[in-house]
Amino acid sequence: MPEVTRLTQRVVTRVLFGAASEEAGDVVDRCFPLLGAYMLKRGFAPLPFPRTWPTPANRRAAAARRDLYNVCDRIIRERDPRETENDLLELLLKAGEGTGDQLSPEEIRDQVLIFFLAGHETTATSMTFALHLLARHPEAQARAREEVDRVLGTRTPTADDFDQLEYVHMALKEAMRLYPPSPGISRRATAETEIDGYRIPAGKIVFLSPWVTHRHPAYWKDPEVFQPERFSREQEAERPRYAWFPFGGGPRACIGQYFSMLEAVLAIAVILQSFEVEAVDTEIRLTQKMALRSEGPIRCRFIPR
Repeated sequence: MPEVTRLTQRVVTRVLFGAASEEAGDVVDRCFPLLGAYMLKRGFAPLPFPRTWPTPANRRAAAARRDLYNVCDRIIRERDPRETENDLLELLLKAGEGTGDQLSPEEIRDQVLIFFLAGHETTATSMTFALHLLARHPEAQARAREEVDRVLGTRTPTADDFDQLEYVHMALKEAMRLYPPSPGISRRATAETEIDGYRIPAGKIVFLSPWVTHRHPAYWKDPEVFQPERFSREQEAERPRYAWFPFGGGPRACIGQYFSMLEAVLAIAVILQSFEVEAVDTEIRLTQKMALRSEGPIRCRFIPR
């Protein structure tokens, strides 16, 4: 999983920062794990200390946040508007251009960091488990490889190939059903309602679990079995919309969901072009950090084709 995480980090920093991706990537690689662990610990603490208290954890988190802000602010400040980088930063800098409604540097920095968080660790989790499951199911891997060879041959895929890589997409969705990057999602009830006889007052936090719903026998036959065919267009049309919701849903759905799927499908296709993947670890133990992760490495053997 560390190798896949490094891959997704390099991809997203290049998409966000263009030529400045290496500079940003070094800081992100150092700061994001620390901040992720800090946020998770605070989220589950019964009485979290105020962030203004000078505890060692608060001071480390504040220093990491400053470093992240500083590198983003410097890249934004030094970006030459006359240069064309074709990255997200350029789009944000030009958003609202000529209307007087442009984003401030602080708003641009916040959008960049949110997109990085959305398109980095969760994508790595999805790719890791998809490769692990394909390695454990050679018949599914062979079908995915046949599709990759037919659609791509030996050329590098582009975004235009995404819709043609249907089975790779189905395998990724099935991996995210079994191993959703966010096994639990919380939402605040905006109005009082009743669900299955339980009254939910307005303003209360409601906990939703993709992990549980993705295994509900009312929607999934043999729910523990890896079957990419579940996500054929015909079978998807027969299920309720939110029987599968690894990215959440509605106006608060993950901002990076489409980028994440595009990145993962194309990256898996590139791997299958060159390698057969063989599972070394068949049993894995899971843990929850910022995203679902394994407690140890998920080892696969990559055999050149």
